[in-house]
Amino acid sequence: MLLGIFVRRPELATPLGWTAAIAAYMTADLATGSTVLKTLLLTAGNVSGVAFGYALYMSFFEEPERNLKHPSSVLRMCLITTAAAAAAGIVGAFINPVLFHGTMLMGLTFWFVTEFVNYIAILPVILTFPALNASTFRNWRNPDRRVWLARAPPLLALIATCIASLWIGGPGALAFPVPALLWCALIIGLPGTAIVTLLFSAWTLAAISAGAIQIGANASDVHSALSIRIAVAMVALTPITVASMMAAQSEFQVLLQRFVTNDALTAALTRRAFNVRSRNLLADAAPSNSNVALLLFDINRFKQINAIFGHAVGDDVLKILSRVARAALPNADDFGRLGSTEFAVLLPDCARDEAARLAKVICEDFADKVAQLASDPALRPSVSIGVALAFRAPSTVEPLLAQADNALTKAKSAGGNRFAFVDDL
Repeated sequence: MLLGIFVRRPELATPLGWTAAIAAYMTADLATGSTVLKTLLLTAGNVSGVAFGYALYMSFFEEPERNLKHPSSVLRMCLITTAAAAAAGIVGAFINPVLFHGTMLMGLTFWFVTEFVNYIAILPVILTFPALNASTFRNWRNPDRRVWLARAPPLLALIATCIASLWIGGPGALAFPVPALLWCALIIGLPGTAIVTLLFSAWTLAAISAGAIQIGANASDVHSALSIRIAVAMVALTPITVASMMAAQSEFQVLLQRFVTNDALTAALTRRAFNVRSRNLLADAAPSNSNVALLLFDINRFKQINAIFGHAVGDDVLKILSRVARAALPNADDFGRLGSTEFAVLLPDCARDEAARLAKVICEDFADKVAQLASDPALRPSVSIGVALAFRAPSTVEPLLAQADNALTKAKSAGGNRFAFVDDL
């Protein structure tokens, strides 16, 4: 857990953080009645594995890859945790003869296997756990029933296969839940799969230790116990790997969809995506017979800006307008780029006063953002906005675009840096 916390939150891995962790280890051991020598040795074993694993993570894992959403993330996690477990095992090799009167080889083997299994079971849960923010708590308070209904079958299948392991037993009982775990990996996502895998690992090891699952081996024998632990860890790795690959594929699909639907420079919708989105918005607004407004934007003196300051500055101006508009609009994701300097947004259930207020805010905020671009106001870009209104949603966005274009012409003719309605004199 400590390794996962430090990898997830490197800002906690300060000298104070390490000191607090060591103090916590020692306090826990002393509270159970351990001697000072035993406490120091066990703490050294624990901290050595964490420290070595943390150093490897910081050296070989980029931050975006630490959440295991990269195709090679799980493999690299296995390699690093193997090295971290080996570091703890080396310390355990020296501790075992002193504390438990065993051999160094047994100390090395036991500590290595135990640490490796714990890392494989616990580390993915911490690395993939969702960030605790308002959106996360909102999703937990108001869960989507359709999502949970889709997740129920693989979870029920996992429970059924675990029961079958108890009932049938035998060496193959460890593999009974594998298909259900793979189903979970495909359906419930990476964080959920990590939690389910942890529960499976803990339940399986406890059931075997208690004799509830008879696998034909003496679980109390050290070599058999170590073999069983490694087997459970290997089973646990399978669904986590599949879930990691699915998460990477899902992120790639989102990026691909964004590349298709969003302008690369301004992040606004492309013209085609804007038309599709507007058609859907108008279809949703039609039954309510509510007002619909469309704001059409254009940047004044843009060619002059490119000629005087260069295309890089012109790109910055486009980005500024997109950021300003998206920050002011209630439906920022519907903001689209129709042409070189033309943008538009459709506002369902928007009256004339609200459309005017939004247009005014965007004009003023854009003027403030570009004021430092040139000392001469005549060289500064400004935005003109044409506003079209409909008391009933039309079937397509084209009539609103035509009206807004006429209003935009009026705003530009009046000098720009303003908005106009089509019925303005």
